[in-house]
Amino acid sequence: MTRFRLNLLLAGLSGLLAGGLLAAICVWLIISETISPPLSHPAVTLISVLVFGGFSLAEIPMMVFAMRKLILERPGNHHVVMALNTLYVFFAAVYGVPVLLLAGSITWGLILCSLGLVRFVTSLIFVSEPES
Repeated sequence: MTRFRLNLLLAGLSGLLAGGLLAAICVWLIISETISPPLSHPAVTLISVLVFGGFSLAEIPMMVFAMRKLILERPGNHHVVMALNTLYVFFAAVYGVPVLLLAGSITWGLILCSLGLVRFVTSLIFVSEPES
């Protein structure tokens, strides 16, 4: 495993860890009844899941393309790509948080947060080190 691949793996894992921590805090807030979800109607939950899930899935090819382009155009962009990969993987949790906190749907919120795993895998598969 090259240094680039190892850094990409570690950046993605840190994004997964941060996303998991954010999701766990939100679930705890709901379960402990610290926060009462204001929009717990099933129709609102469904619309939220479709909208946030759609954005989360649509963002995957764009971000993978952007990271590939950054690293291929300029090999000195390693640090930028690693930071982007961390945010890219983490941001799935950001899409899950409104469903968790506003709709109170733990199942759907965690499903949206788990799209971070899909993002992590896609970055490992499609973002590669430029050949020297």
